[in-house]
Amino acid sequence: MQIKSRKMPAEMQILESLNGRVQLSPEIGRQLRNMREGGAGERLLDQALESVSDCVIQISDFTLARNQLCQIDTVLVSANGIYLLDAKNWSGRHTVGDKGFERLTNDPLDQLKRAEKLFGRMLEYERIPLQVSSRLVFVNPEMTLYGVQPEMPIVLPQQIPEFVSEIRQQVGVLTEWEMRVARRILAKHTDENPYRLKVDYMWDSIGKGMLCASCRKLLVEKSHKYVWCPVCQAVEAKGAALLRTKAEMDVLFPGCKPEVDRLYRFCGGMVSKRGIFKATRN
Repeated sequence: MQIKSRKMPAEMQILESLNGRVQLSPEIGRQLRNMREGGAGERLLDQALESVSDCVIQISDFTLARNQLCQIDTVLVSANGIYLLDAKNWSGRHTVGDKGFERLTNDPLDQLKRAEKLFGRMLEYERIPLQVSSRLVFVNPEMTLYGVQPEMPIVLPQQIPEFVSEIRQQVGVLTEWEMRVARRILAKHTDENPYRLKVDYMWDSIGKGMLCASCRKLLVEKSHKYVWCPVCQAVEAKGAALLRTKAEMDVLFPGCKPEVDRLYRFCGGMVSKRGIFKATRN
């Protein structure tokens, strides 16, 4: 059971909306790719946990701020304990030893230990009598990890089914008590993040027009009702492209009234003002 579902981070929404409208720096582009890979890994973990959704309460994208900030991909609450899971969608070859992962500045094992410590302190303060167990869950089958020891809090891709099965065996039937505990934990979540990636942009500095959802190239009119991408050949209903473009404008410029004239300019004049009014009046 999920009481906080996963959604795209606000900074990722902004970067995806800017993509194709501004020239992203190589560093920002790299971070966007990392966000996409991370999000894909989190969704794979969610799929693996579907078989225990009836016996645990899931809190996704949990951020705890207690003097220090820690972010946890997945919190699972049960009567027998709490799991903190950090999904990793790594590929390629990696090595871990007694001192952590080689050639990494920010060791995910250190981050996991820190998150577990801060989370445990929060439980003590709230007088919630549950033990905390944390794991790094590697979801990409194309990843090879050398040096893993049995005592390390690491779940490899081929171990995920067994790990999920162990969760089911160890947890009990959900009761109202676990739901109250999960709600108390969720109340400690914060949306504030001082380390959130920020990109400067203005109305006049971004490209206008309706962009292809796949390759982010400028769409052109195919007919009265359809637009198409001359690069990837994708065809889309003009009304759907308009609403998608409006959503991008709302992300980039929140709080601004979606006036017809403003959206007309943001779409690059590809849809008439009358068409915009009819499509957005509801």
